[in-house]
Amino acid sequence: MILYRDTQRFWQKVSIATPDDCWEWQGSRRGDSYGQLYIDGKHRATHRIAHSLATRTWPPVVRHRCDNRVCCNPHHLEGGTQTDNMRDVVDRGRHWNANKTHCPYGHPYDTPNTYTRPNGSRECRTCRKERKNAATT
Repeated sequence: MILYRDTQRFWQKVSIATPDDCWEWQGSRRGDSYGQLYIDGKHRATHRIAHSLATRTWPPVVRHRCDNRVCCNPHHLEGGTQTDNMRDVVDRGRHWNANKTHCPYGHPYDTPNTYTRPNGSRECRTCRKERKNAATT
């Protein structure tokens, strides 16, 4: 539960600009660059606090539409699921695996050489073919 005094303390550390701009957190940050504030005996992510104050909800995940980790503008935030959040990461090119251009053996991850598994993960067609050939001999 966020108390009135916590709400005041929170907004004092946010640089509020126009409704369309990012409202950046000016206080402490976690190691992953997200803002944090100590409330109720816990460090809480500031974008989650901003979303909660605006919507009176606490969804499983709060996502940034603006992709700015320190933004606290409620208009830039939306609730969602971890699946939604991971889809955002991939779509924005920040997923560690999505940025790979070649398989571990140096073959390119291009359209003709990439097999997409039913679960959505990808595999090098050249390596896949070599494994199948080795298994039959």
